[in-house]
Amino acid sequence: MNFKYFILFIFFVNLIISNQNFAQDSEMKKFYEKLYNTLERDLENGTTFEKINAIHYMASLRRYRFVRPLSRELLKGLDDPYLRKTTIYDPYIKSGIAFALGEIGRKEALDPLKKALEIVNQIINEEREKYNQNMQKASQEKSYELFFERSEIGPALLSDQYIYPTSPDTAWSIADDLKKFIAVDPNDEWMQLRMKGYNYVNVAFYIIQAIGNIKEPEGADIVIPFLDHPYKDLRLSSALALAKIGTLKSLEALEKRFGIESDDQVKARLAFAILFNDNTRGQYYKLLIEYLRHPDPRVRYDVASAFRELSLGEAYYSLVDVFLLEDNPVVKKVLQEAIYNAYMDNLFPPNPILDTKPTRIWIYGDPYSPKQQK
Repeated sequence: MNFKYFILFIFFVNLIISNQNFAQDSEMKKFYEKLYNTLERDLENGTTFEKINAIHYMASLRRYRFVRPLSRELLKGLDDPYLRKTTIYDPYIKSGIAFALGEIGRKEALDPLKKALEIVNQIINEEREKYNQNMQKASQEKSYELFFERSEIGPALLSDQYIYPTSPDTAWSIADDLKKFIAVDPNDEWMQLRMKGYNYVNVAFYIIQAIGNIKEPEGADIVIPFLDHPYKDLRLSSALALAKIGTLKSLEALEKRFGIESDDQVKARLAFAILFNDNTRGQYYKLLIEYLRHPDPRVRYDVASAFRELSLGEAYYSLVDVFLLEDNPVVKKVLQEAIYNAYMDNLFPPNPILDTKPTRIWIYGDPYSPKQQK
């Protein structure tokens, strides 16, 4: 009899706990439903900072229900030159929306991303043509007026013409927008967004990145034309996106572009993208090993990042060697991560019977950790 009472007691305890869990789940669902509705409302009708906050939340939560609101907002005002000057349609916000769509990673976002990229590319070409006309006019009139081409992602535009890694005017890409003001107002939404320094190259960069994150074969047709874009940042982004998509068409386009590319940083990115999908292409591996000693730290950083992702055990000793020579702290940190990945790859190589990926030449022996020279 005591055993029966004990069973009844356990039953009622479980019933009470389950009711409490159900109530908690119900409250949690109400909380998130209210949050999602607030985010969607702020995205469509909120102030500038409310929009930015909603976009950041949506990117982190990655709910599929956000795809359509984000897609509508990405295209809204993009083809209107007057609306583009307003704060709520600033390139910073459009870039954030594209990033959020890439984080969610749904195929349904491809069509709006494609349309947005076409419009943004048209804007970039118009600005480039206007810049060329202004430069030509200034040359004919022997004017000393300065014009700046927004050809790179903002805000800090790297330049080879100065002894420092960035232009002396750290806000050079946005200086024209703020020169007529005495100081930047921290409470002014327009000024705060302009200080971010985003331009439409940023928007195109994040759209291409989002298409790569979605990893659909149809995305390759959208991205491939941008391998030939005159702006280096878009070629870099396109190579990485095609590496993630990983189709045979992507690989052929990457190899074709590699044959005519003149910029070393882009060539390094293209070599990584090719090896990422087929690591039996030895000529690209040799190029990356050679570029580990490139005089430009940006190229070395790209190559170190490539080896960090590729985790090639056969590159271990080459990475250790250049690590001891490297003087750039940022590159050195990435090299350490690349060395660790190569070290682990040597210790635990894939089983050639079970692993269906292309075979590689493995280095067996006694891996050793790099040490600083005294």
